[in-house]
Amino acid sequence: MTGAGSTAVDGELTVDELAARTGMTVRTVRFYASEGLLPPPERRGRIAYYDARHRMRLELIRTLQEHGYTLAAIERVLARMPHDAAPAEYAVQAAVLAPWLPDQSEELDRAGLERRVGRRLDDEQLSYLTSIGALVPVEDGRYRTAPVQLGHALELMQLPVAPEVLAESAAIIDEHATAVANGLTDVFVRAIWGPYQRGEIDHEQVVALLERMRPLAIQGLISSFGRAADHAARRRVDAPEPNPAE
Repeated sequence: MTGAGSTAVDGELTVDELAARTGMTVRTVRFYASEGLLPPPERRGRIAYYDARHRMRLELIRTLQEHGYTLAAIERVLARMPHDAAPAEYAVQAAVLAPWLPDQSEELDRAGLERRVGRRLDDEQLSYLTSIGALVPVEDGRYRTAPVQLGHALELMQLPVAPEVLAESAAIIDEHATAVANGLTDVFVRAIWGPYQRGEIDHEQVVALLERMRPLAIQGLISSFGRAADHAARRRVDAPEPNPAE
């Protein structure tokens, strides 16, 4: 649709066409534009025209939202990218920020959450699921969750173990997993992101490295934990029994 005296150039899109290309509504596109997440469109007469820059930004926004990033976090990502960034830069950002486990998250209110799990959840159960990170409160009584993670947490809840024991175990895992993640991130920044920023490796190498590193790192972590658990069990067996008289 064009106005009188306005002609679209090849590669340019009206807001309706842009929304259709990115799977969003016109209202959503305009909202992102009003928030400064998109560069201003080119106006000719009464018609605003968008191009590949806008489409790539919207596709990155949609990808990050599907991965559970908040709007504030997405704003910080886009603020670091120039409006005329090349398509390769968007591919790298999407690869770097993609989740390590391919389990897209979703937002649910309490009723939707109970439909998802197939039963009512009381406040104590919601508190437990939140404390171990299976649910992340967002706003208006809604929660963000990933189906696989939620499924594992619900299975744990079925075990005949006190909730505080499960919460303590989850806290230990989270503490050490955070330390591992921070260490691996430091290695990535030093060994991959730095060389990429200096132009020593290209975007295709970064994307390929990440695609290979993620599953290898996860498998390595699982294997290391298995060995450590075996050693801990053997140390417990070999340890002398405590003397009640002491």
